[in-house]
Amino acid sequence: MPQRARLAKSARLDAPDGGHALSKHENSKTDRATLLENSGVQQEKRSPRLIVVSGVMLGHQLELSGDEVVVGRASECAISLPHPSVSRRHCRIWLDEGRYHIEDLDSTNRTFLNGEAITRAELRDGDQIGVGQNAIKFFVGASVEARYHRELIDLAIYDGLTGFYNRRHFRALLDEEVEKVRQENRPCLLMLDLDHFKPLNDEHGHLVGDQVLAAVAEVLRENTPPLAPFGRLGGEEFALLLRDGSLNSACDLAEVLRAAVSARAIQVGKNTLRVSLSIGVAIHVVGTDSAALLRAADEQLYRAKEAGRNRVACQE
Repeated sequence: MPQRARLAKSARLDAPDGGHALSKHENSKTDRATLLENSGVQQEKRSPRLIVVSGVMLGHQLELSGDEVVVGRASECAISLPHPSVSRRHCRIWLDEGRYHIEDLDSTNRTFLNGEAITRAELRDGDQIGVGQNAIKFFVGASVEARYHRELIDLAIYDGLTGFYNRRHFRALLDEEVEKVRQENRPCLLMLDLDHFKPLNDEHGHLVGDQVLAAVAEVLRENTPPLAPFGRLGGEEFALLLRDGSLNSACDLAEVLRAAVSARAIQVGKNTLRVSLSIGVAIHVVGTDSAALLRAADEQLYRAKEAGRNRVACQE
């Protein structure tokens, strides 16, 4: 099943979906860390948690450890919601004598609990918190409703075959990253496409093609920093967002990914198949939008294809 990101105060996302620093822009998004499996006994015995069920951070979770949690637009908040409807410090949640409470921090648009504006209130299992145009659910532990929301979120943001983000959600992440970019902290984008995938599908069938895609996704995951977000843009085309670093380091990683896929023998039934990737790499130009970054990476991908495939082309 697809994996879901957990937010943790002690493990903020300093690297792509590890080790690159994020900017401290007030619209920076909440950092993501340890991956959570979708089901199983251990996952059902979790601490109280918050799940963003609508808005720009859809699907993100924060397990509550008893420390105070501030929700707001500022990047230093434990849950940062980069939307103009959210105040920099919008509300706080804390534990007192075994019960969680919520308090509005004099926010512009108020804090809502189950549709009612509140100043301070006790939280109960299943409560919905309204923060600007975002909704957050509070769960004490395992429940049918909590599982229901997790399944809905999986369907909304993940590609079922690869476990990567689907096109819509990946584009939303890319838009968000580009909006808060600064000159010293520019994201890079890798566009990856399997070479000659249509002939493989035609010869072996779509079921085998799906198994190859899933195997390639696993190779990519094994060779990428654990928090760097991958997206499946459609068919055999993927994208990888590196939130900072340099163009050179992004090109180096692209070569690692290309070589790893080329070297992997994929066993599908009685068939041993080998596939290759072409990869285009581009870095964001400050003052341009996410569509420009996508076009730049796609142009480099086209160069790699034109040069003979199974290679990396980097923006000059």
